[in-house]
Amino acid sequence: MTGGPGLDEQHLKHLELLQNVIARLGNNSFLIKGWCITLSGVLVAVADRSPGRATIPVALALAVGFWLLDGYYLRQERLFRALYEKVVGDRDDPPPPFTMDAERYGGTVSWSAVLLSRPMLFCYGVLAVANSLLLVFLG
Repeated sequence: MTGGPGLDEQHLKHLELLQNVIARLGNNSFLIKGWCITLSGVLVAVADRSPGRATIPVALALAVGFWLLDGYYLRQERLFRALYEKVVGDRDDPPPPFTMDAERYGGTVSWSAVLLSRPMLFCYGVLAVANSLLLVFLG
């Protein structure tokens, strides 16, 4: 565990709590990506075999929905990372002890910056474009 010089036991415990939340949010994000890729693949495979091809728009909507959900988790993770940094470094105006209100004390993280970040575009943007192309060429 990292901590600046002179951090007391209370600050260290607070940092440990924040690290646990950040780890859980990162794990949730990883699981969401896995589910999205798996379900999109299944829906595209079903669309390839069925004559109606009505599942491709569902796969596209699924990719967009998972993109937004993963964006929520990534935004929360960034807020908690900012709160962690504030607990470690802000000696003049520290947040209240054991606060977990990352929205209030962590700083600002814009939704657009999160949703259009490279990891999000690489995963969900590619899926959305691929599903859109399938919809155009197979539909």
